[in-house]
Amino acid sequence: MKFSITSITKWVSIVVLILVVIVTLFPVVWMALSSVKSKEEIFRAPPTWAPETFTSRHYEDLFTRFHFVRLTVNSIIIAVGVTVISVVIGSMAAYGFSRYSFRGSGMLLIFILLARMITPAALVIPLYTLMRTLGLLDTMISIIIGITIMNLPFVIWIMKAFFDSAPKDVEEAAEVDGMSPFRTFWKIVIPMAMPAIATVVLFSFVTAWVDFLFGISFSTTPQSMPLTVGISNMQTGYEIYWGPMMAAGVYLTLPTLVLAFLLQKYFIKGLTMGY
Repeated sequence: MKFSITSITKWVSIVVLILVVIVTLFPVVWMALSSVKSKEEIFRAPPTWAPETFTSRHYEDLFTRFHFVRLTVNSIIIAVGVTVISVVIGSMAAYGFSRYSFRGSGMLLIFILLARMITPAALVIPLYTLMRTLGLLDTMISIIIGITIMNLPFVIWIMKAFFDSAPKDVEEAAEVDGMSPFRTFWKIVIPMAMPAIATVVLFSFVTAWVDFLFGISFSTTPQSMPLTVGISNMQTGYEIYWGPMMAAGVYLTLPTLVLAFLLQKYFIKGLTMGY
């Protein structure tokens, strides 16, 4: 049997991809399996790969012991708030940068990008001081503001890349018909920008949904605490609740998988458009 360089390269690539998938998915699969094992089986040595007896006790504990109903509502409000604010403000800013050039606009875009490169931890102390002065500590508003500040630069750059590549003929025709620039933006441009919007919606939602830093910094009670902080509270000085923690990891992952599945048609197109 003869092997060409092309076929060898192809099979090596396939093997490498399979190994990457296995290494990537193994922790997720192990987490999901551990979430339905009994407490005794989780600590068994040597470990069992598949659970001998399935149990839903850890998932029940999330809602009976760890306030996950309230935490879920908080995380949804935070994620939706960050997503809506980021998409609305980011899209308008990106459209302005794309269509209305002014002196210093390029430098301002660079500064916006640099703001995204700042580690979020550097912003916690000044934002904490600001939230305390405004009386917003231990509220979801403070968490939404913190995450949005870090998320906006990404949204602006993604949306600007799309607007730069979008044809201007339709907008000009709408303005000739008497539509104002603001109405043209919302009625004409935004519907055309759905692939890019789907990308920033998914990114913004996931960023807010899995955020831990701003949640742990600005919330102290379940009234404003997101899911990520609630999961961290399962590790105490007396015990680590491994079973519920594994179940919480699965629970936290599912919404992002569902959203990614729903938006997959637009996601790749939105990432590559404009480049």
